[in-house]
Amino acid sequence: MLLGGFATAAAAQPADTDRNRKPESESASTSTDDGGVPFLGGFLTETRILYPLRLGDWQARGEHRYEQAELGVSVRYQHRRHPDRWVDVYFYPGGVLEDGRLLRETQGTLESIRAHGGYTGVEVTPPHDYRLGIGNGKQRRQLPAYAVAMSLRREGKDYSSAMVLLAKDLYFIKGRFSAEADVMKPARVQSQLQALMEQLVRETTVLSTGACWMPPPIVQVASLDDKAVGALMSTRRDGELRVVAHADRIDALEPDSPEARVMQFMSMTASGRWIQGCNPPEDMTPDVPPTHREIRFEYRAPDGRSDGRTPRLRGRRLGVG
Repeated sequence: MLLGGFATAAAAQPADTDRNRKPESESASTSTDDGGVPFLGGFLTETRILYPLRLGDWQARGEHRYEQAELGVSVRYQHRRHPDRWVDVYFYPGGVLEDGRLLRETQGTLESIRAHGGYTGVEVTPPHDYRLGIGNGKQRRQLPAYAVAMSLRREGKDYSSAMVLLAKDLYFIKGRFSAEADVMKPARVQSQLQALMEQLVRETTVLSTGACWMPPPIVQVASLDDKAVGALMSTRRDGELRVVAHADRIDALEPDSPEARVMQFMSMTASGRWIQGCNPPEDMTPDVPPTHREIRFEYRAPDGRSDGRTPRLRGRRLGVG
């Protein structure tokens, strides 16, 4: 089966097949604020993922979109000089992560590999906590990540394997790479996977929108006071005070002016309203370069029979993941 010229990632399975991730109930839960906004179809309504088709010697060969929206999509990369080597990358929604969430997601995935991977032996190194740097200058940021190396045994064969899991722009990004143990040791598999994931993340764009986009309203006023209690910032034109930003609103003499719109966006960071990875709806049609492929998600709001929460996931992923 082909998807836009791509074979699905579930096809042509190599020997090491990991039927793995069952997200923990916390990561599958969707209530994101005190107002009970549902996670998918509410907090997030749309996502665009632009991922590279080639990473050095690795070429994207297929992708697979999972039936349950919470499971996202997987992309399979094949080594050009060693066609028996595969890396599978998974993108799935995570939301705003609190402390410890990424480690729990890592541990939950490892538990699922042990329980559902079909292995007779699983040895795992302690999760290695590190930071993956992307961007330059003021745009530089450090993404939290975990990496593990594994020794696996299935049907009498030994495998070296590795997993990298990180969080970027409201999404989890996970990579899995396995090779026969007599070809590569676990530490080498982990090292190669970390390098590949670093390149992948730097070249991947994840854009989302929904209730996570919370610009303060622009209010027209007759006069302004940039010394008022709660004033965050202001702007002038020809020496005249034109806009004053507060945490909950933007006061402006002309609400449709460019100054008011710019101040609306600038104040989101100062007031804690801006969430990394969340964008205005008008920014959800990015240009796709020929070196990349775009994946689009549109999340439906829960129906009237739902309380706005995503049920705990019980399905299994298929593929090397």
